Amino acid sequence: MATYGGVLRRSAAVVERARDGARSTRKAIARFARPQSFAAPPDAEAAAVRAVRNIRSFRFHYALLLWVLLLAALFPHRRATMLVLMAVSKLALFFGALLKAFPNSAILRRIFNRRLVSALVMTVIGAELSMTGAVPQFLLAMAIGVPIVLLHAVFRVQDDLTASGEEAAIGNVGEFAPISEKKEDLELGSQRQ
Repeated sequence: MATYGGVLRRSAAVVERARDGARSTRKAIARFARPQSFAAPPDAEAAAVRAVRNIRSFRFHYALLLWVLLLAALFPHRRATMLVLMAVSKLALFFGALLKAFPNSAILRRIFNRRLVSALVMTVIGAELSMTGAVPQFLLAMAIGVPIVLLHAVFRVQDDLTASGEEAAIGNVGEFAPISEKKEDLELGSQRQ
């Protein structure tokens, strides 16, 4: 009977971790496209910093957008290819869910390396697209999606700037003031000179 309590506690921790992940995903989706979160970068360096940071933060959202555009481009004439790609994506999502559910699993981490699985998925997708002649639809989807992703990545402003110059001067932010000032310097670029 004592082992059942351990199993319940472990599964409760998994459920709690999944619930926290769902909350953070909802927050990320809510902050993904707020109109007040967009501004033009002051210079090219600030644009590059923003783009790298936003691609790192929103990489799942960007991949999902590109994937939906690819499926939409394949829908009218290549439904069989679309179904194969959806099946491959389900397998990749299942692997990701296994990694989330069992983060300390030696089998999942060593044998099924995340990079190996993603390379395998990309190889299957590339082979499927080339064998069925769907490369023009792929190029069309990327021609539409990549500029949208790059524009969002460059013009999306950081949400978590907690300390402005006035707050840092007053001293309300404590030990985190230098970090947020550096973030602000990167965001504003050479405008503050």
